Amino acid sequence: MQTKLLRSSRHVWRNVLPGGAPGCSQGTPYSFWAKEGHPTKLAVIFAGGGACWTGENAALHGKPFYQPFAGLEEDPSNLGGVFDIDNPENPLSDYTIVYLPSANGDVFLGDSVTVYDVPAMGGLPAGKINIVHKGYENAMTALDWMFKTYPYPKTVAVMGWSAGALASPIYTHIVAQHYPDASVTHFADGGGAYRVGEKLVPLFTSWGTANVLKKVKGFENVTIDGLSLEDLYIRVAELHPEIIFHQYNERHDAIQAFFMQLMGVDAPDVPANLDSAHAYIRAKVPNFRTYTSWGHDEGIIGGYYDAVLAKNALDNRGHPHALDRLYTRQTNGVRFLDWFTAAVTGNPVENVACVDSETPEYHWTRPRFPQ
Repeated sequence: MQTKLLRSSRHVWRNVLPGGAPGCSQGTPYSFWAKEGHPTKLAVIFAGGGACWTGENAALHGKPFYQPFAGLEEDPSNLGGVFDIDNPENPLSDYTIVYLPSANGDVFLGDSVTVYDVPAMGGLPAGKINIVHKGYENAMTALDWMFKTYPYPKTVAVMGWSAGALASPIYTHIVAQHYPDASVTHFADGGGAYRVGEKLVPLFTSWGTANVLKKVKGFENVTIDGLSLEDLYIRVAELHPEIIFHQYNERHDAIQAFFMQLMGVDAPDVPANLDSAHAYIRAKVPNFRTYTSWGHDEGIIGGYYDAVLAKNALDNRGHPHALDRLYTRQTNGVRFLDWFTAAVTGNPVENVACVDSETPEYHWTRPRFPQ
């Protein structure tokens, strides 16, 4: 196990290269990041990074829509959101944070080395490519390191955004099993609209998700036939009635619509899918809460920004105001940061849903300038 120290202001991020990790999608070494904070307050964060399941979107010279590598280039030091450790409003500012980049194109649900047929494109002839879909094993090497390094936490927040949100319930279950005396919380940022039926089966098959389920206690008898991402929430919520599972989405998330099109959905309806998915989960388990906001973007915890246009040319020297969504997003008068802080610290929250999904709402006041 090797570590490299990188400093961000007064904080230190360690790049950890775990022994035994199967590696990234192209076989390069996998590494993750850790920041030392309070030894009994942990946060484990699964990053976004897209996915691949065909030769065309797996080959780097084709149309890749996934992060294929995880190394020093994934340094989170300069990210905003929960990584803005110097922000006094950040509920994770004093936490020890373990950050897992996505690097296998399998949303951390992979346990396979898959050979894809690559069509002729980009000036290159047709061929084949091996993709290391080992996101699960890479994640487990990081978690094993965390379990050994921080054996007695009192609280653990498990969260992920975009691709990292999809498997976050399973990893919350794994963390809760290992830390039975800790207070474990969950938060998923995005990914709530993938209620696409059998169109998930080819992805699970390519990734080897069935192999993952056989390795997770409580999922040994779960098959990928008819399996939905909502079923993962339901199974874990049933296994852990003491944990509330939380999910954030923007009502017209264009990223989710794009990936549904890649799956073969002709006219993705993100709002309808969100409503259907949330209703399905709520009909089965009571420990599930959602915050559905206005907008077309994806991602709020990992350092994402809204550009608010000026009303006149003198406002902000004619440039948009760039607002970190984690700290300024608001929906129906409910500030997201307050909702998120309560969720990850184990306090109750109510469901929030936008009424007008197009009009922006911010917990922020435009600076006043002299006339």
